[in-house]
Amino acid sequence: MCLPAPCCRGTFPFVLPAPALTDLSAAKRKFADSLNEFKFRCIGDAETDDEICIAKSLQEFATVLRNLEDERMRMIENASEVLITPLEKFRKEQIGAAKDAKKKYDKETEKYCGVLEKHLNLSSKKKESQLQE
Repeated sequence: MCLPAPCCRGTFPFVLPAPALTDLSAAKRKFADSLNEFKFRCIGDAETDDEICIAKSLQEFATVLRNLEDERMRMIENASEVLITPLEKFRKEQIGAAKDAKKKYDKETEKYCGVLEKHLNLSSKKKESQLQE
């Protein structure tokens, strides 16, 4: 199980912070564009069959990278909508309410114990005075 980095406490460890995620996505897309625009410098007028094949392969790889990045972004958005947002809502509403109820319970218990202790002290003093008579 991985733990969240100190800078990301309170978030899920498998989700990158938004700026890092967009920077990574932009870098991958830029790399895909570079691969797509790659051209060999030819000696002469025409490219060789190998150069044509390599250029087509790089263009196909660039397309795959772009599609992969699109799907990864969709998956992360879906994970956020389906998992992270409901969990954060649960944490805020349910756990927060339970903590408030616990504080109220602790306060009331403290009051009750104080009253009970006061009553027991009065009862013991009363018994002592009756015994002295």
